[in-house]
Formats: sequence, C-alpha cells, structure tokens
Amino acid sequence: MDGKDNREDTDKIVEEGVICKAVGVENQEVTEEELRKINKFTLTPLKAEEVFTFKLIMGDNGLDDRNYEPFNLNALKDLKKLYIGKTMIKDHRRTADNQIARVYDTELVQDSSKTLKSGEIYTKLIAKCYMVKTEKNTDLISEIKAGIKKEVSTSCKPKHAYCSICGLDNMKNYCSHWWGKEYETAEGKKICYFTLDGAKEAYEVSFVAVPAQPRAGTTKNYGGKEFKKEKNKNNEEAEIDLKIKNLASFLFTEKEKLEV
Repeated sequence: MDGKDNREDTDKIVEEGVICKAVGVENQEVTEEELRKINKFTLTPLKAEEVFTFKLIMGDNGLDDRNYEPFNLNALKDLKKLYIGKTMIKDHRRTADNQIARVYDTELVQDSSKTLKSGEIYTKLIAKCYMVKTEKNTDLISEIKAGIKKEVSTSCKPKHAYCSICGLDNMKNYCSHWWGKEYETAEGKKICYFTLDGAKEAYEVSFVAVPAQPRAGTTKNYGGKEFKKEKNKNNEEAEIDLKIKNLASFLFTEKEKLEV
C-alpha cells in the first residue's frame, strides 16, 4: 500500500503546525438539556425529533498515542473550549456545502484510578455533535448508526510540541529526533514522542476513510522552516520498519480508547 497516495487529499489542506488525529464515534441521546445547548447555535429553535446527535471521543492524554504525539491535560483543556461551535465536514474539505454537523458541547472525563507516567490523571475529551434530519442526509445518519461511517479525524494546532528525548519545543525549533524511534539517553533507551502541550486553535472534525497523520516519519511541520530527515544507508531497514508501524497506526483504533 502506498501511504503517499492515501494521504493525497489530506496533504492538500494541511497547514503549517496543524495536527490531524483519529477519534471515535458513539451514540448520543437527545434530551431537553442537550436540545437547549443545541439551540444556542440555531436561528430557529429545533425540536428533538428534528435533530440527530452523536458523541466523538476526540482524544486523551495517554502517552501510548499511536502517532507518538500525545496530548497533555493542558491541550485537552484548551481544546475543550476551542471545539465548541466548530463544524464537522467530510474528508477535511473545508467548503460551506461540505458541512454536515456541528459541535455543540464538550466535556472532560477523568478516571481517578488511573495515573499516567506523566503524573496526570487519565483524561478523555468528549465532543457532542448535532445535525438536522433532512431527506438529503438520511443515508448518512443510517451509516453513522450502523457503524459504517465511524473513522473520524480532528484538526488542531498545538501551542508546544515537546520532544521526549531532548525536551526541545518543536513548535519553535526543530530537533533531530523522530516519532517512534528508539534513542540511547542518560536514563537508558527511550522511545521518541512529542507531547502536545496546550492548543492555539481547533479547526474542524472530519469523517475520513483512513485517519492519517501526514507528517509521519518523513517531514517535521510543526512550525518554522520544513525539516527533512537525512537518509542513512546503515539504518534504512529500521526506517522502513518505523514507517510501516506509523502507517499501521492510522488504519486501526484501540477499542478501549473508545469507551467512556
């Protein structure tokens, strides 16, 4: 499978410093309280029978992120505020006619029994979305209910991206370390990941066929000048293995991360 071809449409809209991450979809019932929140975004009040709602598990602060770019609690708190009112589209194509739903509420769900290596309590960011029931989107709603349309990707820009190996903020200056690669450090061998600390902006949520992270293992694009990795014949085999692992992370989602 050629990863470049699969990412073609996403690459076209990716902006400097923007992170795309996979999320999950769950059922959401329409209550009077939910309807009250939804109607804050409407010009004419909607009735419960006129809307379809669902929840998105937008992300968590677990360090075992498959893209090696975990959010920390600061990022989740920022995104909780930033995603309210944001639109949902398809295939990250940002056109008015491609809007299908809107985020009307968000919440952080914590598991106090689970403390991470970072010292933070395990936390998930949940977003609630609504769409108006119309003849045009009847099939889409049926596909969401049936679990056909369930692969979703978020788009946001972090404030900082700290390297787990050297601690450098790659939103300001690029270091020489790469996602998922193992390095020798003073504390022993460590896997490289970039902690996304805080968030500047949340752009949109999108249904996609294959959730993707366009920069995986090839080019750093958090901010500033593009940094391309130099080829080394001695570790070419290891680099191929790393790219395959990164590509696999876009094709599968851990079931336990989708449970609230």
